[in-house]
Amino acid sequence: MDKKILYIYLTMLFLFLIFYMGIFLAPYLYDIDELSSLFIYSIYSQICHQMPERSYYIFNHKMAVCARCFGIYTGILFGMIIYPFIKRLNNFKTPNRWYLILALIPMGIDGTTQLIGLRESFNELRFITGFLGGFVSLFYILPIFINVAYDLLGIKVK
Repeated sequence: MDKKILYIYLTMLFLFLIFYMGIFLAPYLYDIDELSSLFIYSIYSQICHQMPERSYYIFNHKMAVCARCFGIYTGILFGMIIYPFIKRLNNFKTPNRWYLILALIPMGIDGTTQLIGLRESFNELRFITGFLGGFVSLFYILPIFINVAYDLLGIKVK
């Protein structure tokens, strides 16, 4: 394997781990340094509604994202870790789009049926549908990100 592509992948994994750790850092810091914690919550509020009733709690405070977003980001992280064992990093071809559509349907059904008032979802289902969507989405997103990084660094694809 080309070392450059491995470095790109490991850099992306490292940056995502920092992002992922912030989900836990916000509630952890709340009783230690409330201002820093609120700053982290404000960063994540740009990508998540953070509704308390739709969030998991750790360290006696809600996480920086809701249960569904936590599932999405956990799925992405899990996918990033196992990606090189399933697919070559220098293969920029994405899977058939129907896999992505099928993976997103449960999340869409769960969110839509709750939104229109047919039923109330629960955090475990939000997490599971988010995890499935995030995990499968990674196999479409990562090849594009690595390819863009290749282009930005001026590396020729073999």
